[in-house]
Amino acid sequence: MNSLVFLLVKSAKNSLLELRRKPAKLILWVFLLAMIGGLFVLSLYTRQNTAASLDLIWLQGILFLFILLFVVIAIQKGLMSGDVIFDMNDVNLLFVSPVNSRLILLYGIVRMAKMAFLAGFFILFQSNSLSQGFGVGFEAVLLVLLGFMLAICMLQILSLLIYSLTNGKPRRKLAVRIISVAVFLPLFVYIVVQLIATGDLFLALENTLRSPLAAWTPVAGWAAAGTVSLIAGELGSGFLFLGLLVLSGAFLILYITLSNPDYYEDVLVATETAFEKKRVLAEGQINTEVLSTKKVKVAKTGIGGLGANVFFYKHLRESFRANRFGLWGMTSLFTVLGTALFSYFLRGGEGGILILLQILMWMQIFMIGTGRGLKELYSHYIYLIPENSFRKIVWSNLEIAFKVLVESVVIFSIAGLILGESIGLIVASILVYTLFSFLLLGINYLSLRWTGANISAGLLIIIYTIAVILIMLPGLIAAIVLAITIRNTGVLIGLGVLALWELLAGLGCFVLSKGILHRVDMPVLKTEK
Repeated sequence: MNSLVFLLVKSAKNSLLELRRKPAKLILWVFLLAMIGGLFVLSLYTRQNTAASLDLIWLQGILFLFILLFVVIAIQKGLMSGDVIFDMNDVNLLFVSPVNSRLILLYGIVRMAKMAFLAGFFILFQSNSLSQGFGVGFEAVLLVLLGFMLAICMLQILSLLIYSLTNGKPRRKLAVRIISVAVFLPLFVYIVVQLIATGDLFLALENTLRSPLAAWTPVAGWAAAGTVSLIAGELGSGFLFLGLLVLSGAFLILYITLSNPDYYEDVLVATETAFEKKRVLAEGQINTEVLSTKKVKVAKTGIGGLGANVFFYKHLRESFRANRFGLWGMTSLFTVLGTALFSYFLRGGEGGILILLQILMWMQIFMIGTGRGLKELYSHYIYLIPENSFRKIVWSNLEIAFKVLVESVVIFSIAGLILGESIGLIVASILVYTLFSFLLLGINYLSLRWTGANISAGLLIIIYTIAVILIMLPGLIAAIVLAITIRNTGVLIGLGVLALWELLAGLGCFVLSKGILHRVDMPVLKTEK
């Protein structure tokens, strides 16, 4: 036990000492901590009037759906390879050491808490959304983060247990799928019954969320109900549901250690898979799908175009091979359905479409990198084609441009109809969201001048996020001032100014990155810590 404590303390100490050798990273951490502190101070002076806020039951519904997504992912991981709670250093050094395997598992669980915090780090920046929507302060944000972390830790342990019990046993895998559906089936049936009885989807969802059935649904229901109960001041109910998460996780850990003390083989597959993905990323193979053993159904072959526009046809072919909807993958469909459902929660309140726009823009900051255009930067083809750098950038990103435009039109049209917003506000939201993606592309290409080919993935994300915030700041300040000072049409004018700023800033980024593909080395993601 002493050796594992030493390992944790030494790792934390080395991380702090590393900041002394890398002042840039130290400045970034100070900046992030200052931002979080600023959000806390700001929340003390911008607390919304709770009388005009949404009922906390809708916050419970949002948390339920959000954590439910991770429940599905955890079960799927458990049926395939299990979750990653160790890295290859642990496999090579810790697993062969004379340390009790049960203590090593506890060490992995402590590391999971760190990963859960990093996974939910973005929640700390949702103080404004929660304040506007539900009239709660920064302490509610911390409680949401706590509930999320407990749920994620519990799900990682559950994923490991599922893999341990079902590995190589198809009948057990089928049983897990049946049990998973059976757990959530009563809730779905209750929603249908309420919908038939009331004839109103909004009222049916509210009645379902207020029923004990939703609160007692494993993991997602416990985390959502416990978090919202603590926010509402119902300490008994809050500690009860969050305590269920803790006790369930402890029971699963106890079961794993007693029934299968030699669990190393169970966690090895997920660890090796994650390590292999990192390795191929570092070697420039950004499209890890080529390593998959899954059978690919080839519908059509060949690509069209000549010169730079060959990238557009290549991306179209890859998109239609990846899914039957072409540019619209499962992510797009889930985004549309999720925003439509979220819009139902926001009905009756003011500024619902603005809250939705803010959340989608935060998501787009991290989702824009999944486009095939930016992925081309990590392979050599785009650098070798003898074409103008700007033409290659345009044609390689035309696919993501079409995708974002169509998504924004569908998303905000549906949300606008549900929320009863004006056509002008819907069009302005579409422009802001679409041009924001244009700006993000410009920032990504411009960043090649400074990040080059030698930067860690984690540090790159931090620098990139800070750059986006700083570049957007002038437009955001102007939009907020206009919305406050001008009555009635202030919000619409503010969104128009913000869209104009995004266009100008994006054009500026592309102008400054002129010829960038011919003046930098091919970037490589360093995935080690």
